[in-house]
Amino acid sequence: MSAAGPVRTAAAGLAALLVASLARSVAGQEVRVYLDAGAAHARPPADVEAEAATYAQLGGRLLVGPAFASLYGGLATDAGSADWLGGTLGATLAPGRLGPFRLTLSGLVTGFTLGEPTRYDALTGRLVPEARLTLGRATVTLRGYGGVGRSDVAERGASPPSSVESDLWMYGGGVELGGPLAFANAWAGGAAYGAAGGNYFAAYVGSAGALGRAVWTALVKVWDAPGDTELELEVGLAVPLGPRLALDVLAGRSGPDPLLGSPAGVDGSVTLSWNVLAPRAPSPLYTVSGGAQPAVTFRLERQGAETVSVIGDFSAWSPVAMRRDADAWVVEVTVEPGVYHFGFLVDGQWFLPDDAPGQVSDEFGRRNATLVVPRR
Repeated sequence: MSAAGPVRTAAAGLAALLVASLARSVAGQEVRVYLDAGAAHARPPADVEAEAATYAQLGGRLLVGPAFASLYGGLATDAGSADWLGGTLGATLAPGRLGPFRLTLSGLVTGFTLGEPTRYDALTGRLVPEARLTLGRATVTLRGYGGVGRSDVAERGASPPSSVESDLWMYGGGVELGGPLAFANAWAGGAAYGAAGGNYFAAYVGSAGALGRAVWTALVKVWDAPGDTELELEVGLAVPLGPRLALDVLAGRSGPDPLLGSPAGVDGSVTLSWNVLAPRAPSPLYTVSGGAQPAVTFRLERQGAETVSVIGDFSAWSPVAMRRDADAWVVEVTVEPGVYHFGFLVDGQWFLPDDAPGQVSDEFGRRNATLVVPRR
């Protein structure tokens, strides 16, 4: 008996659950729209016999609070390659806390189609529950993985034409340790997956840091995949070009996908991203009041956060807890006149808005804002 019915029912149920959760979560949230254009070099996903190809890539993203949707298309630049179209719907929800752990649940529904001569279609749904424990400046994260889907490979040019449908499924779990290291934030972890195509194991290390206002990322992952050992290598750079324009560069070797059963392959992209909606006039991160003993009021708009603290050299880098005030977090601190650097801890993770004043990089590769408290 074919499992197509149960698989499609599970994928549809996952999508319905995600949409229902989003309907309760996105009301009143900030809306962002981006249009992206660029070039990509990639190998087609899954077990499709096709050469690596270069594409002109066009698409867009819609972000509403914790939810997002995207639609991208690739136009092949050579006659021997196929055009493709892919779309996603996803969100990260925060159900709450369990003891010292902060819990989140991420869901993603993805559809993909690759054109002639070998047509490939796939529909997948994935869930990633996560429990994060913050210990001082280090974070321990436990993750689960689950996914189902359906794929269809059709060789239209063959004689006679052939078509192979496959049920897709995956489950697994992993652990990750992260925190500041030298001039960057770093993390390391491992994961194990059971999938329709066999068992997968992965171990990885990654890091991220700031170069002025640009942010770089690097990842090295070793896969023990069915039949072979694969190396995943990725380097990225995100460069803001203004309040509404950014450049993203990504290059490396992608790893296998346990759910799709896709092999590793070389890929890279250069993308120019335009923020369609005019950015809202930013609220100041701080205001200074008082006389000889000034008071500084910090204010951070961060919807969906559970805990927020401000941290800087004015507090000897000890977090100062902020309180929720409508859609923002605020706290008032007495600070001696002078020049200081600071940032925020949002749910235990370092955060600084893109429009923060006087940005500089610290010894951990993080961006800090500058606080100026004048003498009265």
